[in-house]
Amino acid sequence: MTLRSILALSFTAEQIHKNYGVDPSAALSRQGINPAQIDASAVISQADELSVLAELYPQLRHDPLAAMKLSSTFGIAAYGAFAMMLMSCSTVKEGIKLGIRYQELSYLFSRLDFEVEDDRAALVLHPYNVPDELHRFIIDRDVAGTFQFLSMMQTMLGQPKGQKLIAIPYPEPEEAEFYRTTFDCPVEFGSEVARFVFDATLLDQPLPNANPTALSLYQQQCDELLKQRRQPENHNLKDRVKKYLNMFRQGYPSIAECADTFSTSERSFRRQLKEEGVTFQQLLDTVRSEKACRLLETTEESIETIASKLGYTEAATFTRAFKKWHSITPAQYRKR
Repeated sequence: MTLRSILALSFTAEQIHKNYGVDPSAALSRQGINPAQIDASAVISQADELSVLAELYPQLRHDPLAAMKLSSTFGIAAYGAFAMMLMSCSTVKEGIKLGIRYQELSYLFSRLDFEVEDDRAALVLHPYNVPDELHRFIIDRDVAGTFQFLSMMQTMLGQPKGQKLIAIPYPEPEEAEFYRTTFDCPVEFGSEVARFVFDATLLDQPLPNANPTALSLYQQQCDELLKQRRQPENHNLKDRVKKYLNMFRQGYPSIAECADTFSTSERSFRRQLKEEGVTFQQLLDTVRSEKACRLLETTEESIETIASKLGYTEAATFTRAFKKWHSITPAQYRKR
């Protein structure tokens, strides 16, 4: 399992406090983070970062553009050795290739890819699976942050800011014009992935700070950072996975999507859980079972509604699963 820098979460929490008056201290403390003493080199899992954001987001829901506004001020210096490595490359193409190779050092909740077709090139973000209520917020943070990073790189090249097209993977919102004004280019919504399209001739542009010696040095630093973050945390993985699954309110990610979120292959993900004496299905069943009991005890919702909330397409399937877990039906459990 790969960890990620705590800086993105720290910056987001700081900006939420500054711009919306929401104190993130309690949410951070529940993950063992003291906001007054954050170490810039500290790391956090994606699941734990999502837990903090899920706790803070309800207080930002009144502003659907919150993530766009928060991410637009993220500076290139915050990317540390990762950004310095990219700026030391000889050309834009080399920088993009290294950026994809070392993408775990970025702050994205997406898998980074690259494509070229005729006279157009595109940086592509494949979003990870996150709870529905955080979907737009996380995508906006990734898109706005990536746009900011690309704009700063274009400024360094003496190129005009902006892309030919930006595609965003959710339906067009009422605030669509804000995106088009902010990005100053055509913006399409409803795509499967986020895409930043630009002129392919930019790929061969030499970078003004190209320096083979510095590139080698920063690449060594990035290699060391990746090595540190890829240290296995087998003893803790099942708790983190359970915490991640608990954030979903309707439907759950597949094991492949979950492994992707935890930055590991499905095979490695299965192996790590097996070494802890549990399977992904067992964790998912535990989460569903606990949530089902809670809903049966504290609400008057129908069995059909509860089944749907737990990701079952039919109440009968949920009833069979519940009986397997507790030896009684949901209706009997509620009466008891």
